[in-house]
Amino acid sequence: MSGGTDSSVAAILLKEQGYEVTGITFRFREGGDESFVNDARELADRIGIPHFVYDARDIFRENIIPYFVDEYLGGRTPFPCVKCNNELKWKLIIDEADRLGIDFVAMGHYAGITQQNGLYFVTPGVDPDKDQSFFLWGLTQDQLSRIVFPLGAFHKKDIRALAAEKGFAKAAEKKDSLGACFLDGDYRPFLKEKLDSAGIVIQKGNFTDENGQILGTHQGYPYYTVGQRHGLVYLNRKVYVKEIKPDKNEVVLAPLSALYKNSFSIFKTNFADKKLFSNEFDSIVKIRYRKQNHLCKVTFHENDYATIETLEPLEAIAPGQTAALYRDGKVLGGGFIV
Repeated sequence: MSGGTDSSVAAILLKEQGYEVTGITFRFREGGDESFVNDARELADRIGIPHFVYDARDIFRENIIPYFVDEYLGGRTPFPCVKCNNELKWKLIIDEADRLGIDFVAMGHYAGITQQNGLYFVTPGVDPDKDQSFFLWGLTQDQLSRIVFPLGAFHKKDIRALAAEKGFAKAAEKKDSLGACFLDGDYRPFLKEKLDSAGIVIQKGNFTDENGQILGTHQGYPYYTVGQRHGLVYLNRKVYVKEIKPDKNEVVLAPLSALYKNSFSIFKTNFADKKLFSNEFDSIVKIRYRKQNHLCKVTFHENDYATIETLEPLEAIAPGQTAALYRDGKVLGGGFIV
């Protein structure tokens, strides 16, 4: 229970459906506004369920923050929310459920779960603007067998209306959280603070074109991401970040047309069953959260690597981000882009 609209209504719905509900609130962030803890506790009191707080700040600081910094130092664009989902949040909540003798766990995601031929699959939420299935490709079969998503069949406007109707005006009016929970907007000041505290000095470097010709000076390669258009160098044409070269402290700029590719690799993959894939263009890949569906085929390799080939070229495939694979309204799996 984050104290927000979605997890609050999820708890209310589960209680009304007859579940014996316990609320848990994780503290991941150092400092910042912690009113969400009291909001979650107050709502739990109002609906009559036990509630406790799990202080995960040390775990988060030791695992997610170093990953975030190291990815930028490696010239990649990290995806801390998926990293946290895959390796922290779901594991912690299921471990706590086991400790308390609780059978199922739930969160306020706009997604569903279905079972077919002995396998569990995440399914997209019915609200296309809020569907969060893209973030959940890392859930294992054991985890999916114990997860309930109460909001998958609702639109966000209906969830807000439901909260208001039941007298929870504060929950109904909460703003949606956006971006990584430990950032207040632009990632660069946070990254610079962490680098400074570690004694890592980032030097200025060169913007170059695809042929290595110098186009100007940048503030340091970690402060740029593949696909970025603004905050670069003034030219008489539009250019985008095509590639980042940490070893040379160079940021390669190119026209948008140069950022399209028909294939890329993923690693640290998770799939419901690799046998679901053939050597045909019969799956859908998404490399961004919102409304990006591309026909593709998948080839598997050793050590949890796979190659994804798309029928149509994709723009700005950023190393460090993630790809989710779908077919027939089910999440088949995914991985981190190499």
